[in-house]
Amino acid sequence: MKNLLLLQVSVLTVVSSLAVASAREVFYPEDATLNHVVSPLPSSYVNPADLPKSFHWGNVSGISYLTRPLNQHIPQYCGSCWAHASVSVLADRIKIVRNATGPDINLSIQFLLNCHGGGSCSGGSSLRAFDFIYQNGFVPYETCAPYIACSANSTNGFCPFVDTTCSPMNTCKTCTNPDKGGTCAAIGQFPNATVAEYGTYAENDLHGIMAEIFARG
Repeated sequence: MKNLLLLQVSVLTVVSSLAVASAREVFYPEDATLNHVVSPLPSSYVNPADLPKSFHWGNVSGISYLTRPLNQHIPQYCGSCWAHASVSVLADRIKIVRNATGPDINLSIQFLLNCHGGGSCSGGSSLRAFDFIYQNGFVPYETCAPYIACSANSTNGFCPFVDTTCSPMNTCKTCTNPDKGGTCAAIGQFPNATVAEYGTYAENDLHGIMAEIFARG
């Protein structure tokens, strides 16, 4: 497989000033220090008067710039909404940057779970996931490590019987036909994406939030 660092995308999210836990998405006050913002924020160049009264990236002149929705509880329960949210945001922004051309880029949620990239099936933080992807340098395509809804602390279904360690095999692998003596092996070069910037907006910064969504997704 060709080594492909697809895109570096800016991702900024909205956070409260208080610690919250909802549907396994967790934010702690100290998470607000996790940021790497180097380019001008959209609020600095998008005039409030230029923002439309309504806007949806799922229908921009009849074109959807959103990637597919997923069920985090298939094939079994996993409190991984934080990982689904962060990977979905990144995939959507990639599609926006690519002007909705070419096939959708789907990224590996399981890789974040395997490598503790922001949390586990017991919950986590999408902001910490962005920080992990930035620090790690990549998140592989989904076909490298398909979603199995398991992490190291999972006891549901078949999770106790599968390997979810953060290893080359659980980052990206391929398998040859076992009927012909084939085996599975890690892939050293694989398609992936990363984030160039990440950070947060305060929940009361309405202009910043609206400008960010309108300009970048």
